[in-house]
Amino acid sequence: MLQDLLTGDVGVADVESRAQLVARALAGAGFRPITRHKIVCVRDGRVMWEEEGENLTTYAGLAHMLTNYWKGNAYTAGFFVGLKGSGTIAGGDTSASHAGWSEVQAYAAGTRPALTLGAVTTGATSSVDNSAAPASFSINAANTAVSGAFVATSSAKGSTTDTIIGASDFAASRTLQSGDTLNTTITLTAVTG
Repeated sequence: MLQDLLTGDVGVADVESRAQLVARALAGAGFRPITRHKIVCVRDGRVMWEEEGENLTTYAGLAHMLTNYWKGNAYTAGFFVGLKGSGTIAGGDTSASHAGWSEVQAYAAGTRPALTLGAVTTGATSSVDNSAAPASFSINAANTAVSGAFVATSSAKGSTTDTIIGASDFAASRTLQSGDTLNTTITLTAVTG
């Protein structure tokens, strides 16, 4: 079944249904991609709070992984980290349509920070993270509400044409002040067995 799902081009209309089937097939094969986000808020040199949680991989994100890695296409573009506003991420969310939430853009950089990953650890549980270079956001607006983070394929703030690989939700929204810094560590793990 998995081989059948991996062959042929993925059309826009069937990305969601094919990704759902592939996710089920991969789970049955004992493979599961897991992403964790850890966000640390620093104000005036002090850690104000930390949030950590598991990312939900979108259907489009699963299809992107399969199309660009398992089918042999060479994906050479980067990945980028964004901040998520209030609302809940859903499996069917795309950059063009995520009605449950909006992107937070109230930070100094003109673009989303790159996800710069280190060395991959290998084994039955393999992982890679950006702990040597966390994605950093310098908040430049008072009372900015942040409710999570996401990984996408474009550096452009507010892009509607890239792929959202996945996102995480905080237990509750956090209010930031101008001058706060959010340091975001992303850990990508693949588990077999």
